[in-house]
Amino acid sequence: MLRTAALIALGMALIAGVARAPAAEGGNTEYVGGYTGFAAGYVPPDPGTYLTSEFYYYDGRTRILAAQGKLALEISTQMYFETVQLTQLTSWHLLGGEFGFGIAVPFGYCGVRAALAPFDIERSASTRGFGDLALAPAVLGWHTGPWYANVALSVFAPTGEYDPNQAVSLSKHFWAVDAAASGSYLNETGLDLSFSLGYTVNLENPDTHYRSGDVVHLDLALGQYLTRRFKVGTVGYAVVQVTGDSGAGAILGPFKSNIYAAGLGIELDPTILGHEVSFQLRGYREFQAQNHLAGNAAYLTTDLKL
Repeated sequence: MLRTAALIALGMALIAGVARAPAAEGGNTEYVGGYTGFAAGYVPPDPGTYLTSEFYYYDGRTRILAAQGKLALEISTQMYFETVQLTQLTSWHLLGGEFGFGIAVPFGYCGVRAALAPFDIERSASTRGFGDLALAPAVLGWHTGPWYANVALSVFAPTGEYDPNQAVSLSKHFWAVDAAASGSYLNETGLDLSFSLGYTVNLENPDTHYRSGDVVHLDLALGQYLTRRFKVGTVGYAVVQVTGDSGAGAILGPFKSNIYAAGLGIELDPTILGHEVSFQLRGYREFQAQNHLAGNAAYLTTDLKL
């Protein structure tokens, strides 16, 4: 499925200079961990237009961060995004799989506080608007018995709000390409074993001449239906940078970032006005952060066929 667009490019002008970000520019990656949850490999068998509403909340912090040409210490951030995703599943088949494509548009808010503790200096900033557009030119889905699988190609376009002279932007301001394979085992007893494994290639930010390294991401979910329409389970994710940062702006060298998270999730699948609707609520606590924002994340996902 589509991957959500880039969320932020953080930076506070506490210390002048040309320092660049350790690991992914702005302290986070193009892929947002935990974007897929239960039934990650499932693709509906019926052609048509499907709507996904993804509300994302995050609060996190890091000890050191550079973005948009500035260095800051003791960064904390709070953000929320609503991403509207449309996926068109066609009657065409390719390589034996159902073919589809889609688009996702995020709109949200990001607030940042930065402090230079030894000198008792503190600044804050916030912004709201559109984030980067995500396009999925190809989605393929397969199904046999309780096994479901799909592969998806996604392209992130730097269309969101970005101003190199402002402390906070909602766009990463570079192109990126993500390829992901997802699978689910969904049996008649209500067991859900799901994963999504992907690889993201980040291109250079033309304004800062900073190229964030490539990223491998893994989302996991284990759930069980307690009733016909109510599922509970555990979820987790890992986002690991596998190549170093590069470009003229990466003067701190090829520093890499890692982040891991675990949490709980629930799913409710009611029928509303004749439509089968799926609601998922997932909460994550991040840990073992390396050169990356770390904190708490939550998703509220709504899926239905139009």
